[in-house]
Amino acid sequence: MLKEMNQFVEAHDRYLALDKARIDCMTPQQRELMHIELMRAYLEVQFRASQIAGLQYADGMDFADMH
Repeated sequence: MLKEMNQFVEAHDRYLALDKARIDCMTPQQRELMHIELMRAYLEVQFRASQIAGLQYADGMDFADMH
């Protein structure tokens, strides 16, 4: 599970870096590309989080259930 945690942290750090860089966009094309990259990074963070929750559930950790 350590590998998945590291992938989550890397994806989250990438998302935060893109979020900070988005204010530097000057043209509509740059803003559009940045928005697309932000959405990709967001989806990757969500995917990595669901992988971790799935692994916890598979290991018998009941707290991974969504309530």
